[in-house]
Amino acid sequence: MRPETLELEGFTAFRQKTRIEFGDADLFAFTGPTGAGKSSLIDAMIFALYGRVPRLGERLVEPVITKGRQEARVRLDFTLGDERYTAVRVVRRTKSGATTKEARLERGEEVLAGNATALDPEIRRLLGLDFQQFTTCVALPQGEFARFLRQAPRDRQALLSKLLNLGVYGRVRDRAHVRREKARGRIELLEAQLADLSGADEMAEAGRQRRVESLAQLQAKAREESKRQAEWDDEEREVEEERQRAKARIAALAAAETPRAVRDLGAERQQAEERRRTAQDALDRAEKEHREARAAREGLGDAVALNRLKESWERRERLAGQREASARHAERTEAALRGAEESADGAEAEVSAAREALAGAERTHRAHALRGGLVVGEPCPVCEQEVTRLPSGGEAAGLDGLRVALRKAERAEVSARKRRDAAASAHAAADQKRKGVNEQYEEVAATLVGQPGLPETERKIAAITKAEGVVEQAEVRLERERQVVRKAVAAVDGFADREREAWARFHEVRDRLSDLEPPAPERSLLGAWESLEHWAAAKLPEVRRTLEIHDEKARKLDEERTASRERLADLFSECGVALRGDPQRAVDAALESARDDLREVQRQRKERRRLQRESKAAGESAAIADALHTHLRADRFERWLLTAAFHGLTADASRILVELSGGQYSFRHNEKFEFDIVDHGNADETRSSKTLSGGETFLASLALALALSDQIADLAAEGAARLESIFLDEGFGSLDADTLDTVAATIEELGAKGRTVGLVTHVRDLAERIPVQFRVSKTSATASVERITS
Repeated sequence: MRPETLELEGFTAFRQKTRIEFGDADLFAFTGPTGAGKSSLIDAMIFALYGRVPRLGERLVEPVITKGRQEARVRLDFTLGDERYTAVRVVRRTKSGATTKEARLERGEEVLAGNATALDPEIRRLLGLDFQQFTTCVALPQGEFARFLRQAPRDRQALLSKLLNLGVYGRVRDRAHVRREKARGRIELLEAQLADLSGADEMAEAGRQRRVESLAQLQAKAREESKRQAEWDDEEREVEEERQRAKARIAALAAAETPRAVRDLGAERQQAEERRRTAQDALDRAEKEHREARAAREGLGDAVALNRLKESWERRERLAGQREASARHAERTEAALRGAEESADGAEAEVSAAREALAGAERTHRAHALRGGLVVGEPCPVCEQEVTRLPSGGEAAGLDGLRVALRKAERAEVSARKRRDAAASAHAAADQKRKGVNEQYEEVAATLVGQPGLPETERKIAAITKAEGVVEQAEVRLERERQVVRKAVAAVDGFADREREAWARFHEVRDRLSDLEPPAPERSLLGAWESLEHWAAAKLPEVRRTLEIHDEKARKLDEERTASRERLADLFSECGVALRGDPQRAVDAALESARDDLREVQRQRKERRRLQRESKAAGESAAIADALHTHLRADRFERWLLTAAFHGLTADASRILVELSGGQYSFRHNEKFEFDIVDHGNADETRSSKTLSGGETFLASLALALALSDQIADLAAEGAARLESIFLDEGFGSLDADTLDTVAATIEELGAKGRTVGLVTHVRDLAERIPVQFRVSKTSATASVERITS
């Protein structure tokens, strides 16, 4: 697996979308200050593949989502061999934690997995490693370097078995067992098939060959018989055609009888002609009556004008009555108007009198009130003269009564005016209507000057109505007589059609007898029929004798055919063939069946020989599969391969550890797949790996990781894990300068062998030796990555 592109958004410190193009960088380093997010890039690649983050435990993924974001998205484009793949995973917050269901895996345009459930096994199949194995020998995150060094032996063996694909030998053993059992089952089946073919021997084939030869001889005889039958068929067909021809002539001669309708046709036609002439005479009379009735009607004048004149006289009568009524109504409204005007004048006079009475009473009342305030010797409030004596006067009349009387008089005046106005309107309308009626009357009367009176007009209209009734009756009779004439003419024409049909029937009957040369037809229809009838009666005995001759020929041909068929039936019986229908078809079918039987026996004999060869080959295959299963039945072969691989891995790791430790340490292993450390600086003392210090443990783990990445692909079988990359995330800062230089040279050598090597470090001296750096920096908003090529 080689990374090509990494894209992440909302993942740990990388809040914004960040894209890293690895391209042709076989050796690169993630650099930058502590906490910038270098290790998160390794975590992102592992998460894209396996949906897990090594530092967070088994299934915890929620912490990778950037604070304040709802989801984190990672996309990794990588290659396996020549194929390019894309893995995408999304972790999204939920109420109970986070979900990683959204995921997909693509190869070009092909979608290999559409969710996390399908993507997980597909990644394990493609890479050949599960999550634990991947983080043991491919991507070594912080704190996990020593896993392979300190693993239990069984876990170490399991990883090597997975990397070496040692399970293939177990599958070979199982497949050998299946092949052996399948071969044995095949042998049993072949033996059963051979038993079914036990009757397919040389004797059976010879018997079927003899039957084919006898049926071939019968076939030749059947062909001769078929040929004779064909000749009889032709002769019989000719005889039958003559018989049918004679029968047709007899029927045609019998049909040459004068039809009764032909004999009655002349008299019936004469009667039809007489009915046609009678109908035509009646039609002529009806047409004359119709012309006379129309002439009488046209002499009586225009009915429309007379009806309009009648309507004018009737309208004048109606207007005369309306004229008198409107005059009387106008007189009544005029009298009512005069009465209303008189009432209004009286009401106005009453109001004037009431007003004068109230005004006089008010003046009297004011004088009486002034007198009550005068004092002798004091000035008068009106003239300011000194009052010398008090005036005398009675009490003032009642003002309230006078005011009520005035209001009552005013209301009466208003009512009187309204009645007067209404009477004036009514009189004006009545007078207007009277004038309109007079104008209409005068107008109608002017149009009637010099016109006939109403009685004369009504008499003329009645005469026209009567005349039109006569015309209508004449038209009905005329149409009836026309229909009678049409029927009579159609009847006469029908005789012509009947005569043509009779001639057509005559020629049809005569044409059927044309080969007997009938006499030429007479000119008249009846004569032609009677002449043909007499000739046919004389010709009939001759044709009947011809039919009797051909009946005898047909009988003799049938006897010959029956005798020949009986002889052929005896031959068929001798050969055991049922004679049904056409003999030729029967023998052909029997011969074909016999040949099929012969071919079947020959096929079975050939199949028997093939099955015998196949049974022998199956026995040999079963023996080989049994031997292979026996050799692979024990686990010593796999154990030997695993031991050899472990030995090679230990030797290569020892070489690297010697270089890294300056000759201080090397590895040693035992048969239990356990590692020990050889301390060459202490008389080659053997120590447990657990006694190493932190820096020493790092060197030992790094040596194992580099050896595992460098050697395992060469040892693995086809289809094993494809370890094309290694990613190291550990504390290179704990190494001294010389050791660091040795580590850098070892890593450079590993990258030069065609593998992708990625480091996470903040050690400047190591980073400067790496040709490609991805420098990670972090701000308060987000982390970012810059590619630097030396």
